[in-house]
Amino acid sequence: MKKEILNDYLINGKIDIDRILDDFYNYVYIIVKNGVSVSIADEDIEEIISDVFVAIWKNSSILLKTTEIKPYLAGTAKNIIRNKYRNTKLNFSISDYEENLEDACNIEKSIEENEQNKVILDTLKSVKPKEYEIFILFYYESKSIKEIAKLLNLSTSNVKTILHRIRKIIKRNLEDGGYGYGK
Repeated sequence: MKKEILNDYLINGKIDIDRILDDFYNYVYIIVKNGVSVSIADEDIEEIISDVFVAIWKNSSILLKTTEIKPYLAGTAKNIIRNKYRNTKLNFSISDYEENLEDACNIEKSIEENEQNKVILDTLKSVKPKEYEIFILFYYESKSIKEIAKLLNLSTSNVKTILHRIRKIIKRNLEDGGYGYGK
């Protein structure tokens, strides 16, 4: 069976999100439905699914054209579910009248995350193409170090070293940008 890759869904360099939705909606729905450990409202499931497709649309410019769609969507769905549960735990301790305060905090957090993402993207643009490819394969395509090494004809220790170097550069750039994570 042919693996669907991002390049299959590009038209004039732009992602055909409608086609991806048509082809993968049910796949993402099953992942989300099975990925939640408790019963959640249909609206929450729809919100998570929408967030998954928004993520691939937003990140399509930084993903490799060879990115496999299914693993990317599955990994994104799992991350969104995990983040939603993390946020939900916080929501239980806040009373209803404080919702506006929470929304303001989320906006600030979202702005800060966007700024941090920009620092990360700028850093990734400055590394060598091979390093960029390794980073994308590991973090966005959920490939193991062993898979990456085999795919790129490198040793596993070389892949680990490159990932460590990139993480170190990203950390330094985040700290220089005022996003301290300690030493």
